Amino acid sequence: LKMISLQKDDSIARSVSATAYSDLMKKSELQIEDALVQSIRDHFPNDRLYSEERGRSGAEDGEFEWWLDPIDGTRNFIHGVPMFCCSVGLCFRGGPVAGVVMVPVFSEIYHAVLGGGAFKNHEPIRVSGLANIERTLVATGLPYQRKELIGEIISDVSAFISTGTGLRRSGSAVLDLCWLAEGRYDAMWERGMDPHDLCASSVILTEAGGRLSDFEGTGFDMFYQDVVASNGILHPQVVELLKSSRKVEGMN
Repeated sequence: LKMISLQKDDSIARSVSATAYSDLMKKSELQIEDALVQSIRDHFPNDRLYSEERGRSGAEDGEFEWWLDPIDGTRNFIHGVPMFCCSVGLCFRGGPVAGVVMVPVFSEIYHAVLGGGAFKNHEPIRVSGLANIERTLVATGLPYQRKELIGEIISDVSAFISTGTGLRRSGSAVLDLCWLAEGRYDAMWERGMDPHDLCASSVILTEAGGRLSDFEGTGFDMFYQDVVASNGILHPQVVELLKSSRKVEGMN
């Protein structure tokens, strides 16, 4: 990722043309994605790849799958906001087993292998030990289908704000999960996530002692779209807040 540079064109990034803006975002992601795909193919020709822009490629079968998100936080990247990252995750027989997340502007690399702990720049990381929801720093994001979910989103945000939590939005769900893994955040929730966001970051978070689940708190799968993540201690409280917001909206 450090070897690939794209000159940010402010005239396009700030253009009223949605088409020009979209093209610039896609160009950014494809440059990085193509280099990642080629590198993995060179070293692991028998593995499957799922890249965000190019889709599925590689072997039709096999036990290993790679999930690539070349730029998570693309809009931040285009606008020169430093909260963006590159995510590479590996699955074995359908389950995430390893992940690397690079945050180039901050010169930070998060990585983990199942059963081996989580690290940032080769130093071990661990989730926070905070148990009081009122003192937490919680992250969230806005799904692409936000117009259809605006009522639920407002209800969720209101539920957390009313408890006194500090609420943050970085613009990158992958980065949020890595910051949660090292204790910068204490919890997060987000709707509309996808496997490219979750494959690598879920391994990093769980190896750092964190927990992920659906909005009911019953389990986790990287194909779940609505995800709750926490330091583990706070998980029941976070899930209960989300459930209470659903009741307010009359959804239960």
